Amino acid sequence: MRARPALVRTAFAVGREAGVPVETIAGKRHAWCFRPHFHAGDEIVHVLAGRARLRLPHGFRDVAAGDTLVVPAGVVHRFEPLDRQGWAFVSRFVPASRAAARETTMLAARAATLLAQRPSLRTDVAALARDCAVSEGHLSRAFHRETGSSLHNFHMLLALQQAKTLLRRQVPVVEAALSSGFHDQAHLNREFVRTYGMTPAVFRGGWTAAA
Repeated sequence: MRARPALVRTAFAVGREAGVPVETIAGKRHAWCFRPHFHAGDEIVHVLAGRARLRLPHGFRDVAAGDTLVVPAGVVHRFEPLDRQGWAFVSRFVPASRAAARETTMLAARAATLLAQRPSLRTDVAALARDCAVSEGHLSRAFHRETGSSLHNFHMLLALQQAKTLLRRQVPVVEAALSSGFHDQAHLNREFVRTYGMTPAVFRGGWTAAA
């Protein structure tokens, strides 16, 4: 029988700098390829080994070992490996340097607000388009052009941010999942790993240790 490959996960810790909690995510060399996502704080990324491509809403940037870059809070982005050897990194998350990372059109901002108000993870693009007084196609294209994310993916990211807020407060994982609109704990686990490379339990544990 063929052995199942070992799962590779990121490591997570919470420290303090000048009295302010600072989250750190580290990934050993691996073909990391996270979903398009954003963070509540600025992400300071140190590339330790290998090469990767940072995709942004309006372009991309290739980075390599020794590079340091900042992804502003709220900007949807995605790192992809440039070869099979993958890349290694350490990311620190600090308070946002400005109130909003970038301006968006009124349409994209309206759609994001409506997504945040939905009681479940059923995105319902048709209902969003009606509320924005545009067609579904126009809304989907305009939103992706502005944010670099589909409506459903952005909806998922908002739910993940809500779950992270609850986990920082030491809310049990299952409760954080249901309160944030996920079907169950397993649903939150899958989406959390896909986005951050770790389980919500590891994230919660990092904050537990910091306390």
